Amino acid sequence: MIHSDSMHQITLYTAQQKPVLEGDLRVFAVQGLRNLAGRFPGLKIVNHALYPNRVEMLLDFQRLDEDVQRVVQSFKSEVKYLAKKKGFADDSLWQWNYEDNWVLPGR
Repeated sequence: MIHSDSMHQITLYTAQQKPVLEGDLRVFAVQGLRNLAGRFPGLKIVNHALYPNRVEMLLDFQRLDEDVQRVVQSFKSEVKYLAKKKGFADDSLWQWNYEDNWVLPGR
């Protein structure tokens, strides 16, 4: 079976996996997801799920010539920016690394 390099299952964890993505921070994460497609035309968010300690996204890069890391960093930066504007004082909202798995065709 051949891997499709266009479909990526991304998991982003909060710093120390603290359950902080609730209330306003959850709203900011949703807003960040909505803004990704506008910021990166051609990117398709196939699916997503928000949990108190992580964000999971299934992204299709087939029509986007962009680096996965850049898209992830853009999302994390936007959510952090929105949180700081609202008074979130902690500097480390996200873990530095993230999980990125290719999705096999037909799954």
